[in-house]
Amino acid sequence: MYKNKKTGIIGIVIAIIVLIILVLLTNVEMGSIKGIENAFSKLVMPMQNGLTYLKNKLSGNNAFFDDINNLKVENENLKQKNEELEEALRELEIIKAENATLRSYNNMSEKYADYKTVPAYIINKDVSNLSDTMIINVGSDDGIKENMPVITTEGLVGYVISTTNNTSKVNPIIDPSTSVSSSISTSRDGVIAKGILRE
Repeated sequence: MYKNKKTGIIGIVIAIIVLIILVLLTNVEMGSIKGIENAFSKLVMPMQNGLTYLKNKLSGNNAFFDDINNLKVENENLKQKNEELEEALRELEIIKAENATLRSYNNMSEKYADYKTVPAYIINKDVSNLSDTMIINVGSDDGIKENMPVITTEGLVGYVISTTNNTSKVNPIIDPSTSVSSSISTSRDGVIAKGILRE
């Protein structure tokens, strides 16, 4: 702001000096014009050089503002590309999670190859001192029926106690009301495993 004011004042002063010189030249005889012309040339040349410098400076400022506008446009384009990349990354994370789930299901299918299995996810849990049931995202439409076992790659989880078209309620083996026929791996003795209350 201060620099622009200073430039404006210099321009006014130069214009006044030039006008005064022009007035003086119109009142001088033609014979002495040559000497005055030389003096005028010596006086005007620095001013002309100064005006040329100012013009170039102002042109440079225009280029500076053009650069700012170009940078703004480029910044907006980069923001948009960044949002697109973030969206692609989120989709990739979902695909990776689904891939891990499918790989786990594939491992389980291989482990329990003698049985027909249906993959499912836990979508809700009812955890309390009286109940420990889970809701999974498959139901009668998927062929699930009451008393079917629910397993993972680690072994038995529980059994189905009720179904809807798209969901099933599972009673886990740790529930006190549950008992499961089992065998001890070392001695092969048959036992009944029962759930216990949480403390």
